[in-house]
Amino acid sequence: MKKTDWIKVLLALSLIGHAAIFIHHKLDNQRQELRYELLNAYIYRDLAQLEMTIQYQMDNNWVSEPLVPQKLDDAIDSVILHMGMEQDDDKEAVLWTLHDYLKEFSVNDPTYSVSLTDKQRADYIDLGEKLRFSGWNYGVGYDTKWEVFEAKVEELVGE
Repeated sequence: MKKTDWIKVLLALSLIGHAAIFIHHKLDNQRQELRYELLNAYIYRDLAQLEMTIQYQMDNNWVSEPLVPQKLDDAIDSVILHMGMEQDDDKEAVLWTLHDYLKEFSVNDPTYSVSLTDKQRADYIDLGEKLRFSGWNYGVGYDTKWEVFEAKVEELVGE
């Protein structure tokens, strides 16, 4: 084969290789976006359920108050799951901020056989209002894209 034929073959192989890398990168980005949407949806669901549970307990004189710490722990578990799968340090820092904020409200009783104090109830009521105000509630549309999620976290924790 002539030298020009070898160059053509190498150019064709290079083009095919670059196309394969581009396709792989695009698919990897799509998988990452899907992962964010799924994990963000879990956190959204758990925080919305927490807000709804707090509101229900307020409306019904705290008849089943252990449900509130249970729902809080569900939300914290969803955040921990997302942190465990996160590879971006900046995004993990946002998740740690949310985790630490929610952990402040935890009652640290694994049996959930707690009777909340007036201060804990007031703290949960305040948390419910903050969740509702920052959009972590049912009845409103939500977007699970990372940028929207991050803005909601910042609004919730007051950064």
